[in-house]
Amino acid sequence: MGTFNSSKTFPYFVEDVAPVAQDVMRHFEQQDFEVTETNIPTGGAQVSIRKGGTFKAIIGMKSALNIKIEPVANGTTVDAGVGIFGQQAIPTAITLLVFWPVIIAQVWNMAQESNLDEEALRVAEESLRAHSSKAAPSEPTAE
Repeated sequence: MGTFNSSKTFPYFVEDVAPVAQDVMRHFEQQDFEVTETNIPTGGAQVSIRKGGTFKAIIGMKSALNIKIEPVANGTTVDAGVGIFGQQAIPTAITLLVFWPVIIAQVWNMAQESNLDEEALRVAEESLRAHSSKAAPSEPTAE
């Protein structure tokens, strides 16, 4: 886990992560969050969520909890971390290095206190399970 990041790899494969991203978006939209989706080059998707009272504007940019859903060799990885609403990880990382690390820490603490990161991981896991074509192979067990 990174400083401002919760991450988990789930043993589920999906041909297309778009339905999973849509499920995550719908879950947070029902709680009156503003949401957006961005496709990422690795074949994954990133969902950004923000709520006026939860996340603050930083230097004119909207901070958010970004949820990245990405296929990997052993399943699908879901990362939930603080970033800029609707921006991918690399521009966000540059922004985080340059602007207000203390405020970012406060935003991350707010996200953790409300368990948004864990909620995002849980919703993504449920959706992955529902949409998966097969489970990732598990480690062989000794018999």
